[in-house]
Formats: sequence, C-alpha cells, structure tokens
Amino acid sequence: MLAAVAAGILWAQRAPEPPPPATATGAPAVASSLSPTDLAYLQLMISLDASALPLLDLLAADPAQAATARAAADGHRAELAELRAALVAGGGVEDSSIHAGHDLPGMVVDADLAAVRAVPEAQRTAKALEVLREHLTGTTALCTSEGRAGADPATKAAAARILDAHGKLLAALPAM
Repeated sequence: MLAAVAAGILWAQRAPEPPPPATATGAPAVASSLSPTDLAYLQLMISLDASALPLLDLLAADPAQAATARAAADGHRAELAELRAALVAGGGVEDSSIHAGHDLPGMVVDADLAAVRAVPEAQRTAKALEVLREHLTGTTALCTSEGRAGADPATKAAAARILDAHGKLLAALPAM
C-alpha cells in the first residue's frame, strides 16, 4: 500500500521545467513579450540606423550638407536609444551579429562607404546622398511594414515616429 501511495505522489509531481534553450552565444534565451515581427523589426531597425551613422559623418564633411547630416545623425542616435529600450522592455536582446555583413535594403555596408570615399571629392556628396536615399527608402519601407504587421503598440508607435522622421528627411534631400 505504501508503495502505491509513493508511486502516486511521484507520478503527480510536475517534472522540473527544462532550462530555456541556449542561444548561439550559449546564454539562455530570454522570453519576450514582443511578437516575432516586432522583434525582427527592432533588431533590423537598430542595425539599419547604426549602419548609417558613418555615412552621416562623411556627409557632414560637406558644409552645404553638414547641418542636415548632423540633425539626421542626432535623430538616428535618439532612435537607437528608443529602439534599444523597446527591445529590452519587451524581453529582447540586442545582437549586432544578426545582420552583420548583410546587404539588406537600407543597410549602409562597408562597400557603400568605400564607394563614397572612392569617388572624386567633387562627386562625394552626390554619392553619399545616393546611399542615404537608399537607406531612408529601406527604413521607411521597414517602418511601414511594422505598422501593418506588428503587434506591440509601443513598437508600432516608434515605427510611426521613425517613418515620419525618415520620410521628412528623404523628402528634404536634394533632387538627383
């Protein structure tokens, strides 16, 4: 009889929960309140904004574009702070290696920066503006997608603010 009671107790006990799966870095995965779309948006937008900063520094070297480039860089830095905070608040973890080396729409890659530096100085601003236009076109498309498919209201609101800011900056660029 005692054996039957012991077996019943053991059977009724919950099995210990397995540890969360490890990520590629070996750290346990973090549970997130963000949808997969929201997480992907935040991770990608952080990479896109960060990739544009060196381009904006190059563009600031032109006195005619310096004020615009500095304002855009300040805006991107503020966006990065907001995006990173939203990622952490939602339980996500920033991983800059996710998009490293990827030539995605809106991503300013090393080859883009090299192309800007390689053109004659008289053409450098035009080339930098071309790359910036591609960046802003990519980010506005991404923000539009988050607005349509995202689930987290705060992330969608951030995407709407960035869409507005990048759209205004895109509209203000000199015609090519």
